[in-house]
Amino acid sequence: MSTKPFKRAGFAQPVFTQSATKKEEVGTLRILKDGRGFRYAKAGSSNLAAGKLALSAAVAADVMNEACANAHAIGDIQFAETITSATYAADYFAGGYLQINDATGEGHQYKIDSSTAVAAATAITLSLAETIRVALVASTSEFSLVHSPWMAVVESATLGSPAGITPHVVTAAYYYWIQTKGLALALSGNTDAVGKPVFQGTTTAGSVNGADTASYYPMVGIVMGTAGVSGEYKPIMLTLD
Repeated sequence: MSTKPFKRAGFAQPVFTQSATKKEEVGTLRILKDGRGFRYAKAGSSNLAAGKLALSAAVAADVMNEACANAHAIGDIQFAETITSATYAADYFAGGYLQINDATGEGHQYKIDSSTAVAAATAITLSLAETIRVALVASTSEFSLVHSPWMAVVESATLGSPAGITPHVVTAAYYYWIQTKGLALALSGNTDAVGKPVFQGTTTAGSVNGADTASYYPMVGIVMGTAGVSGEYKPIMLTLD
């Protein structure tokens, strides 16, 4: 499987539909003729509303800074280790990354093609899109599992990483195309002027806001053509991709 999930044709799921089953690799980039960009995403445990900003799900602490129990040689394409306390469905980490965050092999990350289902304190097996480049040492190397930014996306007023604007109503745990680039319709959280950058709104979940922000917040897009009106849906030029 390609480490760069980009396709120009042959998509199994139309843009403005949802699916209970996965039709594309999560994170796949799709560009329409008018320049709008979409990523293949999966909703989290709650329904998503049209025109609202969705965020990447947080990475759980129990898949961060885990010590390798096994050695992994250069050239290995599979990675099997035990997760301490979490439960994950099969392929939750597909399209995400294995990151070596400390000790031998640190600084390298590897694209994940697939992952097995795992219960607490049992082994998970990852099939990698890239072979291990630096051998990992048992009881020394530490790893983290980072899911795709478009896996289990949520609406929230808590500061997070913007994943895109949901273009239609989406059922919890369904797959869909989330918009990340080009002209979009988004919930305004403020009366922002034309041309002003907007960020994640942290007062109203799912909104974009040019005032309800700090200098370090990630930018979502630019107010396009007409000023924002708090509580209404207005055009913005998305700049996430």
